[in-house]
Amino acid sequence: MARWLWRLVQMVFLGLLFMFLREVIQCFKLESGHNSQRPPAYLVQLPLPGSSKSSQTAFLGDEILLGRDPKSDLVLEDPFVSATHARIYRQGGEFWLEDLGSTNSTYLNGELVSRPQKLTEVAVITVGNAVVVFHTSPNSPERKG
Repeated sequence: MARWLWRLVQMVFLGLLFMFLREVIQCFKLESGHNSQRPPAYLVQLPLPGSSKSSQTAFLGDEILLGRDPKSDLVLEDPFVSATHARIYRQGGEFWLEDLGSTNSTYLNGELVSRPQKLTEVAVITVGNAVVVFHTSPNSPERKG
């Protein structure tokens, strides 16, 4: 009888040890940023100088089109912006910026975008006179609507 009780105590101890170790591993994953959720990403279009419009925010899924065309995901009302100017897309868990053959080019942090460029956590995108800030962070603004 004592042997059976001792075996039960061992099994309970091993079960508790397993649960403890699982929690410790989860904590390390969260602290190091290796959680399975993708961080939210969004764009903030800054108002043009002299414009009465306020900034607008657009949340990113897997792709967003920037341009003057009303069918664009983020419409930039600036005569120097092409109808379909640029796109931001997600590939392999990272965000990329691509110029779509625009007339007045696309700039990332002040540098000309001639081929797709990987976006960092915070990036300034200039298309025509429009300035858009890309941001990915667990502390993104709340979705409204």
